[in-house]
Amino acid sequence: MLSLFGYFLYETFHQSIHHNYDRHLCFEAEQLLPHINTEDSLSIDLTGYSRNAALESGVEYGTYVRMYNQKDSLIYRSPNFSDTIQPLDTEIPETHEEYSFSSQWQDLPARTLFYPIRDNSGQLCGWLEVTGFEWTLHEELSRFRQYLLVLIAISVAFSILGGYWLSRRALTPVASINEAAKSITATDLDKRIPVNYQVRDELTDLAETFNMMLNRLQKGFEREKRFTSDAAHELMTPLSSLQSDAEIMLRKPRSKEEYRETIQRMLTETRRMSEMVHLLLQLSRVESVHRSEPEIVNVSRVTEVVSEKYKQKAREKDINMNIQIDPDLQVQAHGAYFEEVLNNLLENALKYTPKGGAIDLRLQRSSGKAVLHLNDTGIGFDQETKKHLFERFYRASQQDVQESPGSGLGLPLVKAIIELYDGKIRAYSDGEGQGSTFVVELPLMEESKS
Repeated sequence: MLSLFGYFLYETFHQSIHHNYDRHLCFEAEQLLPHINTEDSLSIDLTGYSRNAALESGVEYGTYVRMYNQKDSLIYRSPNFSDTIQPLDTEIPETHEEYSFSSQWQDLPARTLFYPIRDNSGQLCGWLEVTGFEWTLHEELSRFRQYLLVLIAISVAFSILGGYWLSRRALTPVASINEAAKSITATDLDKRIPVNYQVRDELTDLAETFNMMLNRLQKGFEREKRFTSDAAHELMTPLSSLQSDAEIMLRKPRSKEEYRETIQRMLTETRRMSEMVHLLLQLSRVESVHRSEPEIVNVSRVTEVVSEKYKQKAREKDINMNIQIDPDLQVQAHGAYFEEVLNNLLENALKYTPKGGAIDLRLQRSSGKAVLHLNDTGIGFDQETKKHLFERFYRASQQDVQESPGSGLGLPLVKAIIELYDGKIRAYSDGEGQGSTFVVELPLMEESKS
């Protein structure tokens, strides 16, 4: 780019010099016109001409003049032509306008102007040829070219050095990100990419984005480690019990009643493991990125069918169950998953509500959402329990909870399903023995379409 700019600048300056020198030659020609006679025959009389000295001077300051008639015959030439060694070869132009050109004459750069001579009627009757040397101007042009080449070379050198320095400086954060990313493995996800750069730019944003991604990965790894550890611990307990019962029964012959009792305990533990594995599989399916697209589900109809099933269980436990359902509430979800939500919430409500208690289930439309309220008069929970209520494998320390069968996976599964469909779930209680309330919100299809 610098070379192109330099070439353009040089050519512009070169043409400007020629143009200015043409103005000088034109001025010389106009000074001669008053001394030219065009009436009878073309002639010139320079007696009293103030610039005769220029017509007699040589190369440095001289102006060389020749005059031609309409038939291109030479009728006058200035005295300084007699001192020239090399003849000046020119060609009279065919047009009737001013014409100038450059040539090499006497081993020096020369500039020639043909100026048309016209009579009083404006008819062309001859030509004035005015020639001068541009060697002084060409010397200036040569010096300008040298200066320009030197400046371009220096500029290119500085551009290369500056570009190298800037690129190194600009790529330093990239190298830092690269080195930090290489050093991070699955065993040390607590490392982060440095972002303390002097100037905040796109690379800083990129480093912060990487760090946020690493934060999510670290939390995911830690969550999976806890999940694996808790799952192994929870599954190990019933397996140990099964192994212990089996080993005891094999030590010596037992009575039918003892075999029956042992098999019954083993069956209970097997059912507990089956429930836990089922919930783990459901959690895995819900959290998997490879799942089917949601469908339009009439949650009013699903809630009605599921609640009717639990009404019979409530009557068997002498629990009063009230149900209020707004008709035709539709959400975008998976019908089986929403049914799982209702089963877990109602199962917990019946499990932890004592005999003679009450359960109130309401499904209604509110602010473009399907809102499910489930109130019970059960054992409730305190604020500390509320903090961990939706954590996997967590079970409250209350005696009623510990004595009841369960895996601590039901509410985490409910929360994962609700959040899968951009919904919310909240839990409230005034304390132990004060009952509990669960509120589920899901966006209605009419609102999401509009």
